[in-house]
Amino acid sequence: MQNRRRFMSNSAAVASAVAFPLVAGAQPKTVKVGVLHPVTGALAYSGQQCRLGAQLAIEDINKAGGIKSLGGAQLEALLGDAQSQPQAGAAEVEKMNEAGVSAIVGAFASAICLATTQAAAKYNLPHVVDVGVADQIVERGLKNTFRFG
Repeated sequence: MQNRRRFMSNSAAVASAVAFPLVAGAQPKTVKVGVLHPVTGALAYSGQQCRLGAQLAIEDINKAGGIKSLGGAQLEALLGDAQSQPQAGAAEVEKMNEAGVSAIVGAFASAICLATTQAAAKYNLPHVVDVGVADQIVERGLKNTFRFG
């Protein structure tokens, strides 16, 4: 019985000693977030303002220690331009998915949001709509789509 306790105690000590450098040296991962707005075309001014707001929010979150529930993971913005066109917005979602984003925020205009949320739904990629107000955006039953306010 004494040998088993000593074995368990020594095993725990060795496991802790081996694992500690891995835990201590572990860096929080980076979480890629797609920031998608119409920064060119007819809606460029408003889209640029929305993009700036998203970038400032990400900067504030990172300065405050990142995502606490993920061990301080930092956010990394992957910027996209919907070019004030729904089709261009949907194409940007495809690129963002290929780049490995964890979620998308933005799209601004309702017509663009309808296209981008549908494109993101193919991958079950969370999409937070920041401005688009058409009720259809959230009433279609897409499980990946959320809207502010």
